[in-house]
Amino acid sequence: MNEETQKFTIVGKDGMEQYCRVVLTFDAEEKSYVLFSILDEHGEEIPEDLSAMTFDYDDNTGEMINLQAVETDLEWEMINEVVLALLDEFEEEPQLITVTGEDGRDQVCEVIHTFSSEQFSKSYVLYVPATDEPIEEREIFAAQYIAGTNGHIEELLPIESDEEWEFVEEVVNTL
Repeated sequence: MNEETQKFTIVGKDGMEQYCRVVLTFDAEEKSYVLFSILDEHGEEIPEDLSAMTFDYDDNTGEMINLQAVETDLEWEMINEVVLALLDEFEEEPQLITVTGEDGRDQVCEVIHTFSSEQFSKSYVLYVPATDEPIEEREIFAAQYIAGTNGHIEELLPIESDEEWEFVEEVVNTL
């Protein structure tokens, strides 16, 4: 593996070469692990394809050698715990916005996703009321927005057409 590019190739079960990008390497229980993403034919990451393997370091080159499949459920559980711990450590504070309801009352809400549409030339935000309930149990709201100079949401605007609502609902269903 070239350390500068952080990419390597594996041979899949179908005998085809698969290009991968290193997300993270770590040592645990006397083994070295690489967490990696799969790259498509254009060299772009496939977000759903994240996996892990064990490997050895080549003492002369510092490269990964002897890539092997993770063998046990116990190892997969340990890898999952490491990943979750790292995500918790690096997780950013949620972006909060204040939304004025139809009744004129302000509600603090948590932004859960922002996205844009070339078709409508607009940016959209999905948000939920900021409460202690799990996100899955909170009602999701959507709006178009105007971003400020720092990229944060400056102004919310209503979604104007049925076509826009269909687009937003497709994004929600994909998430």
